[in-house]
Amino acid sequence: MSVYGEERYAEHHDVAHLERRIDELRQNLTALAEGQDLAELIRQIRKPGYTTPAEFTLVLGIVEGLNVQTRALAELKRTLLVGSEKVALNPQPLPPKE
Repeated sequence: MSVYGEERYAEHHDVAHLERRIDELRQNLTALAEGQDLAELIRQIRKPGYTTPAEFTLVLGIVEGLNVQTRALAELKRTLLVGSEKVALNPQPLPPKE
């Protein structure tokens, strides 16, 4: 059987590993979206004398950075899903068996 034969092709593409990594991604994104800790942060920043101007700038900068990164993650996720759907609609034939 050639390197590109169906059995070898299945060995080369560890679908179970990819599924585990996708499930890990789903779990990580779910954990990131759970907002109780951020709700607590909002309660903290409303307290009088929360922080100094320098610390406020630091916290604001981190929040802005996280917002940029989460928007990028959302776009990457959209690209992954749309691209994967297009790949599934256009399957490539396997090379002929030798």
